[in-house]
Amino acid sequence: MNYKPDKWQRLHRKMLLDTNFLKVYQDTVKLPTGVMIDDYTVATLPSGVVVVATDPEGRLLTQFEYKYAIDKVILNLPSGSVDNGRSPLEVAAAELLEETGYESSELELIRTTHEYPSKLTHQLHVVRAKNAVKVKEVEHEATESIGKVHLITADMPDYGGIFDTTYNITALALTLPEFIKDKLN
Repeated sequence: MNYKPDKWQRLHRKMLLDTNFLKVYQDTVKLPTGVMIDDYTVATLPSGVVVVATDPEGRLLTQFEYKYAIDKVILNLPSGSVDNGRSPLEVAAAELLEETGYESSELELIRTTHEYPSKLTHQLHVVRAKNAVKVKEVEHEATESIGKVHLITADMPDYGGIFDTTYNITALALTLPEFIKDKLN
């Protein structure tokens, strides 16, 4: 018995938007039932990496960061786009150093996830970094509004914010769930 559905067939693709950060397509697709959809929209973004880093004392490296699209300052983990043929581990090491000034020789790719696979091809690579130590001052990109590193522990009653993005919650759920479990109630 086959438990997997049949794939859709793309018959035509038209590009609606093409920028450095986003591409939007309008596809014509044929469903396994024979139904045709002539305006199925799909977007592509560069894949991303989020780094769950702790220092030698087990404190989580976080930062407050302004995110323009939602016009809000959020508690965030180091993250960035996977581009230029670099591996998720290479990007994780570079983003950790650039955004926090910390370095870790204990990097592990935990999992690659799909955030919204119905409409978005974007992948999220969750990387765990242990025993991160500060080695230099930060070098933020012009488009980054990031505060200083804020080291937190899971038992802190209030660390000035809660993780409220799917990529941070996903990364913590896969690596250090104690940093989110009490905050969800």
